Amino acid sequence: MFEGVSRVKLFREFRRLIPETTECDENFIDKKRRVTVIICHIYFEDNLLERKVDDIMIKSMTGYGVATLQIEAGRSYTVEIKSVNHRYCDVHVKLPNKLSLLEPEIKKIVKDRFERGRFDVYISLDEFGVATKQISFDQQLAAEYLRQLQDLGVALGLETSIDVLSLTRMPDVLQVKQAEIDQQQMDVEIQQAMSEALDHLEQMRTHEGSILEEDIRANLMQIRTFVTAIANCAETTPAQYKTALEERIRRLTENVIEIDQERLIQEVALFADRIDISEELTRLQGHIDHFLHFLESQDAIGKKLDFLVQEMNREINTMGSKANNSEISKQVVEVKSILEKIREQIQNIE
Repeated sequence: MFEGVSRVKLFREFRRLIPETTECDENFIDKKRRVTVIICHIYFEDNLLERKVDDIMIKSMTGYGVATLQIEAGRSYTVEIKSVNHRYCDVHVKLPNKLSLLEPEIKKIVKDRFERGRFDVYISLDEFGVATKQISFDQQLAAEYLRQLQDLGVALGLETSIDVLSLTRMPDVLQVKQAEIDQQQMDVEIQQAMSEALDHLEQMRTHEGSILEEDIRANLMQIRTFVTAIANCAETTPAQYKTALEERIRRLTENVIEIDQERLIQEVALFADRIDISEELTRLQGHIDHFLHFLESQDAIGKKLDFLVQEMNREINTMGSKANNSEISKQVVEVKSILEKIREQIQNIE
């Protein structure tokens, strides 16, 4: 949207859009929205886009990583890891039979590195230069076959001509077994391939997290814009109520009875107390500050952010029910819509 636009022009547009009045109207809100977009662009250009991968705090739970490790001994491992969002850390592993003993260790490797998400780990093994079978002969059994056959030939008066190949065809003389594997060496090799695949997975989760963070911060700035508009509207509501009440009394009494200003002020004061949302505004601003603070955390914050969104929804709903102002109601609807977007976004944050 702002590609090729200098920062000087952006700031000029910013200054032009700042209203000189705090009047609560739709034009004011539209200007505030456009100002928010400019602020977001400058902020993310100067901060998020220049941050290194290691500096990005939040991580998505969606990712994919793959790695192939080829060993000189003639083995090749391919590790493929997929992750999606999940309340806890849930790891599912699919291995060749000869590697099945490594499943607990593989699950531990993933859980030591990530706190949340469902992980599907697929490992394949290709032994292209290694003998996978071992062949042996039961010489004692072969000798016993030979002796018995020779005795049978003598008993029947037959000549016996038995070669080695014939003996190997006798039951259980030729034995084929799976080749013995160095489980400890394979464990080391699997860990090496897993580490590389997890690095790729984490890079993707971090990249996705940076995109989520940018969207969430922009949404939070929009919420702050609407909260400012709500606060401005709330300040003018009692005065508007007083004017409307005076007009109604004059219309009903046809200007015959003089209005008791003291009684009128008392009524307006009671009304102002009923619709006061200053505490809700303060708490909502505090929740936004906490939200931004959590975005800088190195820990898993998905559950904390989910709780904060619930609290923010609680405060904005209270404002909507207390405020007797149509403009505030409009802004409340806008904030709730943005909070729903944020709620959906944080479901994918670790």
